[in-house]
Amino acid sequence: MTITRTKRVVMVQPASAGGNFEYIAIPRQGVLFLSGALEQWQGPYRYEREIWFEDRCGLLDPNKDLEGVDILLVTALINEAPRAYQIARLAKQFHPEIITIGGGPQMSPLPEEAITMGRFDVIVNREGEDIIGSLCDLMIDYGKSPLLDSYLEKVPGISYMRDGHVIQTRRVGLVDPDFVELPDFRSIKGLSPEYPMAGAVLETVRGCTEKCTYCQVIQQFLGYRLIKRDTEIKRLQQLRELASDGLIHTSRNGKFNVFISDDLHPPPLRAVKYRNERLERLKNWKGHTDDMYMICQARAEIGEDPELANAMFEANIRMLYLGIESNNAESLKAVNKRQEPGQMERCLKILNDMDFSVVAMTIIGLPYDTEETIMNLADWVTEYSKYQTANLLTPLPATSNWTDLTPLNENGELLQEGEMRPYHLYTGRQLVHYDERWTMQESQELFDRYSARLTSIDSLYGRIFRMLRSYRLRLAASSRDLGDSINSRIGEASDVIRSWSDPVALAGKDIGDNLSQHLEELADTLRAVSQPLANTRRELAETVSTRINEITESLQHLSDPVAQGRADLAASVSARISELTEMLNNVVAESRQRNPAKE
Repeated sequence: MTITRTKRVVMVQPASAGGNFEYIAIPRQGVLFLSGALEQWQGPYRYEREIWFEDRCGLLDPNKDLEGVDILLVTALINEAPRAYQIARLAKQFHPEIITIGGGPQMSPLPEEAITMGRFDVIVNREGEDIIGSLCDLMIDYGKSPLLDSYLEKVPGISYMRDGHVIQTRRVGLVDPDFVELPDFRSIKGLSPEYPMAGAVLETVRGCTEKCTYCQVIQQFLGYRLIKRDTEIKRLQQLRELASDGLIHTSRNGKFNVFISDDLHPPPLRAVKYRNERLERLKNWKGHTDDMYMICQARAEIGEDPELANAMFEANIRMLYLGIESNNAESLKAVNKRQEPGQMERCLKILNDMDFSVVAMTIIGLPYDTEETIMNLADWVTEYSKYQTANLLTPLPATSNWTDLTPLNENGELLQEGEMRPYHLYTGRQLVHYDERWTMQESQELFDRYSARLTSIDSLYGRIFRMLRSYRLRLAASSRDLGDSINSRIGEASDVIRSWSDPVALAGKDIGDNLSQHLEELADTLRAVSQPLANTRRELAETVSTRINEITESLQHLSDPVAQGRADLAASVSARISELTEMLNNVVAESRQRNPAKE
């Protein structure tokens, strides 16, 4: 039996339960780098890849959409976990032979839960670009073999079930952050000029220099690892090429949005070595980011570093997501946030004066919060920032809050042993752990009152995304309707012309007049559709071109018998064809001039 050396891999980012605009507006990077790793893998198999972002592409049907797929990779954030487990379970139910591999910040620290709830074959712990190729090869070759365990135990940084127990292999060292130089955007399902990304995403570093207790990044990525300087430039160039190809939405001023990934892009002054390196790199970005509007996450004390802040602004980093969290000094100290309210206030004033668009990220429900201090925070933060985000303190896996805070169930009662946490509620919009100050319901009401006072950036981006999606759907519908109309009109003209074949063969002046009249009718038909055609997509214009070519061929066939008796009539037909062809070319050219982004 011949084993096919090409294998199909589908990578899924499940639908989000909400809570952050990023989940729908831009792609997350984990699967982009895994796909890139499989693309560059030099092993016995070639992997054809498709990246399915459910918030972008719609829900995956594990029965239909995984037909013929060899490997399913699933990653998830905490509120996506129920959907991730559902996809993996159904994949095994409908396709028992499919290989399923899980990972990401939710499953990595909780492999037993993921394997039990999702029936995954393997969980990748933390990063996996360096092992994903060999792991996929191994699962294909030995997935049903009793030798599988002996091979899996040699793969670093994975978890799997053996004899009813979870086995976790040891990871030695960390993955080079540019092990894969370029993320694989082009494998995103449905990515096209008609449905581009709302914004691009750029990874420059993995990890963080800080140790805030509520953050997963510290445990997920460990340390602070910069990619190489030339890799940064290559990734910037990749984004420009994607935008040029129409795969990133570009505004009328020619700029497109780039979100620099969540990890701390510009380090604080106290991280001297990293800070100095970032400064030099930003200077080297000149000329590579002119057509970008860049957005990054930073600490407020970037305002104390005017040299670095100016370099960021010159590189077209114009929006800053700043981890303000709170203006309560005791609460900040409790979560190990190394900054003071007075310091933040000074920095926010400086950054606003520099014309940065400041987005203040806040957390409520911190240890020393009261309803009064929370509402004071709303008044304070809206004075010093243009936009804000809000989240209630939410325990995440691999943080101290996960074990220190007592979890609640869906009804707001204490979670019982064996009961699964209600992950779909882990959106930051209500408390999901016991807090003597507020019940779950009271915390929802508190969140609503607090967020009502803010200018929410999440709501802003959510509206923009919905507008883009609505525009795309309207364009697709109108184009389909117009395409059907044009094809129908030209089809009628084709039938009429073909019906002339026998009379034209008689070749006479009356027939010449009749043919001329019908050609005029055809020209009128094309003129009638020329204006709407100018506003449609390129492929629709090309469809019309194809149909016109068919008509042209019909006319050319008719001209042969005519030419035997009426050379002048044949010449007339040829001239009219040229006129029609020129008119169509003008229509297509006008369409391209009016809609360059659609090209």
